[in-house]
Amino acid sequence: MPRHTHIVKVHHLSLAFPTRHEPNPEPVLKDLDFGIRDGEILGLIGNSGSGKTMTAMAIAGLLPEGAVITEGSIKFAGEDLTAMKPAKRRQMLGSNIGVIFQEPSTALDPLMKIGTNLDEILLTHGMKDKAKRRERVLEMLGTCGFTEPEEIYSRYPHQLSGGQRQRVLIAGAALLEPRLLICDEPTSSLDTVTTIQILNLLKEICHKMHMTVLFISHDLSAVRNFCDRVMVMRGGEIVDKDTTEDMLLHPRSGYTAELLTNARLDTRTLGLERATVDYSKSPVLVAKDITARYDNSSSDVLKGTGFEIYPHEMLGLIGSSGCGKTTLVKTILGLMPHGGTIINDKQTGAVFQDPVSCLNPAHTIEWHLLEPLRAAGIKLTKEERKTRVESALQDVGLTSEYLSRRPRQLSGGQRQRIAIAMSLILEPSLIVADEPFSSLDSSSASEILKLLTDINRERGTSFLLITHNIHIVRQICPRVIVMDKGSVCEEGLTSEVLSAPQSEAARKLLHAESVLHGEN
Repeated sequence: MPRHTHIVKVHHLSLAFPTRHEPNPEPVLKDLDFGIRDGEILGLIGNSGSGKTMTAMAIAGLLPEGAVITEGSIKFAGEDLTAMKPAKRRQMLGSNIGVIFQEPSTALDPLMKIGTNLDEILLTHGMKDKAKRRERVLEMLGTCGFTEPEEIYSRYPHQLSGGQRQRVLIAGAALLEPRLLICDEPTSSLDTVTTIQILNLLKEICHKMHMTVLFISHDLSAVRNFCDRVMVMRGGEIVDKDTTEDMLLHPRSGYTAELLTNARLDTRTLGLERATVDYSKSPVLVAKDITARYDNSSSDVLKGTGFEIYPHEMLGLIGSSGCGKTTLVKTILGLMPHGGTIINDKQTGAVFQDPVSCLNPAHTIEWHLLEPLRAAGIKLTKEERKTRVESALQDVGLTSEYLSRRPRQLSGGQRQRIAIAMSLILEPSLIVADEPFSSLDSSSASEILKLLTDINRERGTSFLLITHNIHIVRQICPRVIVMDKGSVCEEGLTSEVLSAPQSEAARKLLHAESVLHGEN
């Protein structure tokens, strides 16, 4: 295949979702015209709904059902992808164009071991020799930083940490050495240490295999550290493009400047106020000597973990991928067998990282808000239910018009608000918020951050905030605990822990944060 200055050339591309009732709808992508140079790393940023992922999926040939390219073309190494027959286009995916998705748990079959997941890629693309496929998979797992690839090969996805699963996806995408690698939010659910590792790994593999990269992210720190050029999208259009340094230091459009401001999640800009915590009062939750392990595992994931959360407190929990944070959340919520003692004084609510996986696409928002009441066995009259539901919506800044909508009709930030409302409707004393911002763009994350701090201050609801964003912890959490290898390795006042960390785990997280933000 001949080399071209631009390996990808998108020429005046428009895309829409026509229906029988609306044959000429407003385009979702509008007259996109850009190129991706051979060997470069091009960043694509913008708020949710701006068209970033739709643009990438149009290039990959993975558009959702009903999507129609109404104008323009997409050329890959001189070939027009839009004019290509479906069978040939499918063969391009993997062999010439690789894709790494945001959430590895949805991209890997949970019923198949890692080796089988990756083996299928090679088998689909014609490698018949089983021994050679195994050898190739193990080689790529080693290339992607696994020191014991045989062990990873035989594990199931749920037995790996988020960072490990993301490395597996990178291995899968690189198996066939594609010329273009599309990365759709590959680091959004990862802590700072793992993010740096994944970005360095991607750089190393892309350089070694001479791959071009289209990198979609709402994490501007990752974009700053990884990309050569950046394009900004808004409402299906490209509104700005420049070198990464010029774009992020000297934005030319007001929209780009707004994205940069929102990405800082600054308490002064957002008007965030902390609740006052009285540590002389009895805790709302006490965890003592918590141990837990997964089925078929020979070692504990949690090893004698313990801590307290006080009334009105926003307690931060940080730690690298695989340290046991999510396992701890599962034990607190009663979703996993464990040893030790957990004492709650009242109802505990939960808000998870990905609201899409928490909402049933077949049901309305009203059904979702009533479900916690039904599950808790709370008997209310029709009027009482109506009042409770509308009050919960109002608490999260939404109106009753959303009750008849379904999750697919809401933005990412709105879905997260519904997830929060589902917790609030039971009036909990504590809400466990597990990475509630990481799947959101900077504007939506700012809104959700302000909402949580308002609930904390105005209702007195305590929070256990699990996040890899140390900047957020520094601003809104008076205390923080640091986990490493299944135990709490450090805890104390946030100002003290983050300014003079005593544990190696905390020092690594803070060093990675400084690297990501260009302070080192």
